Amino acid sequence: MLRNMIRAPMAAIAASPESSDALHASGDIGAEDVPSPRASRMRRMQPARLLVMLAAAPLAQWPTLPQTSEGPDRTEDISPEAVHQLRIATRRLRALVDVFSPWLKPRWHRRLKEELRWLGQSMGPARDADVLSGETLPALRLEYPDVDWIAIEAQVSRLRSDARAQAAQALTSERQHALHAMLLDAFGVGSDGRADVRAASALRRPSHTPGKRPHALAKHAHNMLRERYIALFPNCRQLAMLDTEQLHALRVKIKHARYTAEALTPWMRKSVRAPYQDALRAAQTLLGHLNDAVVAQRMLEEAPIAAQQRDMLSGRLDTIIVNATSRAAHVLCQLPDAHALERGMRGG
Repeated sequence: MLRNMIRAPMAAIAASPESSDALHASGDIGAEDVPSPRASRMRRMQPARLLVMLAAAPLAQWPTLPQTSEGPDRTEDISPEAVHQLRIATRRLRALVDVFSPWLKPRWHRRLKEELRWLGQSMGPARDADVLSGETLPALRLEYPDVDWIAIEAQVSRLRSDARAQAAQALTSERQHALHAMLLDAFGVGSDGRADVRAASALRRPSHTPGKRPHALAKHAHNMLRERYIALFPNCRQLAMLDTEQLHALRVKIKHARYTAEALTPWMRKSVRAPYQDALRAAQTLLGHLNDAVVAQRMLEEAPIAAQQRDMLSGRLDTIIVNATSRAAHVLCQLPDAHALERGMRGG
């Protein structure tokens, strides 16, 4: 079972629900509430109008969450599905704020970027604890049933409880509700879920942007795709030489490249977009398995178990890390070269 964790072929990863394009209708972005136009039409839209329309989609999926003022018991009303929806919405909005930054007022850009990062980070430990409890450790337990799992599970239970409390505190806080209101104001989204570019407070005046014509966005899209692609090198060609912290940093760059490519799907030809996004998605997933193994090792350092058992489990996790690194290196070798990426870009 542990081997299956690091043997996720690109085809299987690409077929996962998370592989849907950010700009197209899918069950996790509320397509029925805010339908997306065809890519050809998007390339002809003004950047500001396109931005507010795209931002309305993840905001339509923003779940209704209780407030701390309603009582501490209400935090238990936060369902895993609500957290999942919020993680997706936060990820999409961070990508849009990043990609369309030249069309946002600097003050708004800084505030949105900072607050969305805070919200995303507040949910991270809970996600790590859930994976640790639901996937990583059960797989290890099948291979090593004689380990003191009662002590380990007690340790994980405490970590998971603390992480969930941290997430619940953030999600029910006034800061989260203020962020939601700020996003609606920033992108001019009304109570009916529709975006009005004239009501979007975060937009800069056209004279202070690269331009309001479609070709200005096309030029910017090409520059963003190049920038994210170049940032992957040279580390994506030398994974075996990187430590776990450097691999984590590379995974962050891969995520940026992937989400930028998804946000800029209309400006990429399918012949290049599909293999590019599939490779990024698969590498991100494999390096995610690596990160899960690192999280498990850190937990074991504090677990009250015999040193021999700790060394045995940590050694098995080291093997997972090495295998995941090797497979991610193989996947990243399938990235299109720079010339292919350049030829695969569409104009406005």
